[in-house]
Amino acid sequence: ASSVKIEILRPIANPREELDKLVGCEDIKRRLDELLSLTRFNKMMHELYPDRKRHEVSLHSVFLGRPGTGKTTVCKIFGSLLRQVGALSKGHVVVCDRGTFIGTLWGDEERSMRQVLEMAQGGVLMIDEAYLLNGKHETDPGKMVIQLLMNILADETQRDIAIVLCGYKEPMKKLLDLNPGLQSRFPNTFEFQDFTIDELLEITKRRVEDYHYKFTAKAWEKYVHMLSSAYQLRDPQTWGNARFIGNQLERIYLQHASRCVKQQPKGKRDLLLLTPEDIVPIDIP
Repeated sequence: ASSVKIEILRPIANPREELDKLVGCEDIKRRLDELLSLTRFNKMMHELYPDRKRHEVSLHSVFLGRPGTGKTTVCKIFGSLLRQVGALSKGHVVVCDRGTFIGTLWGDEERSMRQVLEMAQGGVLMIDEAYLLNGKHETDPGKMVIQLLMNILADETQRDIAIVLCGYKEPMKKLLDLNPGLQSRFPNTFEFQDFTIDELLEITKRRVEDYHYKFTAKAWEKYVHMLSSAYQLRDPQTWGNARFIGNQLERIYLQHASRCVKQQPKGKRDLLLLTPEDIVPIDIP
């Protein structure tokens, strides 16, 4: 059994649709398509001209962006799409971070790294907030993890895996600048922008539709007003983007449920209506 702290995300059945459904992210969709086309073309050429020198397509990528900008979601789609084009055999995603690798015993890093890589074979290894591996001290065990990663990437037999390093833009750039070897092994950089207010409202609509709820006109007006003021007051460093919307909707659903249980709406339809009293005030961190 594994002793490492990781999360495994199963591959999804319809990654193409999921990618198209994403709000915003136009640049990322386009760049993912390019990478997939190149991968597909490569496979085709290799089958037709087995002796011809191949273009090496590296799947290893860097996802830059703040929390809630869709990095994990895109990672899941990426893994499943790569499986569809035959670049990965399984397409699942193994999510880990600094805490996964760093143990209490000397040499834990190497053991954990091997375990995690074994689990990620055939899929995507997503290292969240990867810049945290770049500790301040010379002897920081995180530096060892980076070194191990480099050794693995240098091994040509490790083909059936895509490694994605995620995190805030500035510290991630610093990590790559300090490790030129790392930079050359991660040629694909995807930048996840913060969502605009319109995109956040679009995300709200789609998530609410998933549950077949509808806002009444008054409730939507109240929600838009509240979200706009939260957006204006946001601290860009801690603002949670789509995650913030998810949390807010959870609170609205709870409020709605308790109102419906207390007041027993007249008709079946009314159970699906979100009213102004369901729109709870937003706690702005």
